[in-house]
Amino acid sequence: GGMSIVAKIGTFGTIRFKVSDQQLLTFQNFKREIAGSWSNMERIGKKPLTVFSGPELQTISFRVFLDAGLGIPPREMLEKIEDMVELGTAHYLIIGNQQVGNQRWVITKSSEIWERILVKGELFRATADLTLQEYV
Repeated sequence: GGMSIVAKIGTFGTIRFKVSDQQLLTFQNFKREIAGSWSNMERIGKKPLTVFSGPELQTISFRVFLDAGLGIPPREMLEKIEDMVELGTAHYLIIGNQQVGNQRWVITKSSEIWERILVKGELFRATADLTLQEYV
């Protein structure tokens, strides 16, 4: 029993990620990829020469849990995410009051799983796997 404490742990534009004391983690599998771009120049009779041509765009992926029990209708949130993907909206990603990276990010892909639909057709619980790319 008792009231569950819900704390805001992150934001992306108008989307707020939360975590509660009931282990309803709203995101997991946070993965950030940072890479450089390299090419090899062939040389006769020697090993190729390795040439650094600069940084690649960073990517982030994570899974977001959307649960009507946490006070936000999943369908509403999925529509917000859908708009961000299809309009190419760029935002800063804030996790724990700190900005992730120096640039804004865009959601390049959202993969939705509709996990629980109530009798009247209301989507109660859903999961979205989001892929973000650095927006320079």
